[in-house]
Amino acid sequence: MSSERYKKGKKIRDESFGKEGLERWEDLYKICPTHADAIHDYCFGTIWDRPNLDLKTREMIVMAAAAAQDLPHEVGLHVRGALNRGATKDELIEVILQCSPYIGFPKTNHALKAAQSIFDQWDEKKDDWKPLED
Repeated sequence: MSSERYKKGKKIRDESFGKEGLERWEDLYKICPTHADAIHDYCFGTIWDRPNLDLKTREMIVMAAAAAQDLPHEVGLHVRGALNRGATKDELIEVILQCSPYIGFPKTNHALKAAQSIFDQWDEKKDDWKPLED
């Protein structure tokens, strides 16, 4: 697929997840290229490319949605993306904490642990996690 939305979506994704994120997408492409293409084209190329919200805010919204669904791996992925977009550790913890009355303490605990894991690894892995350049 090579539509403009797909290309823009891939760029947005690469700026969020970096080199290590490519491995995840390569695995997804091996399983179902149609699904991976749809994520690039629609999710990132259409929804994430809309005006009115900056990409840091979008990362934090997705992180909160992942926390609500008890998806710690996805929380961690979007914590990395939010850090790459300029979010601070304190902002990210606050987003997760804000969710606690609505999603429950166990899900909040899992999300906080996922975020802390990223914070703990950031200095060691930031070269693999930093935004990819064109």
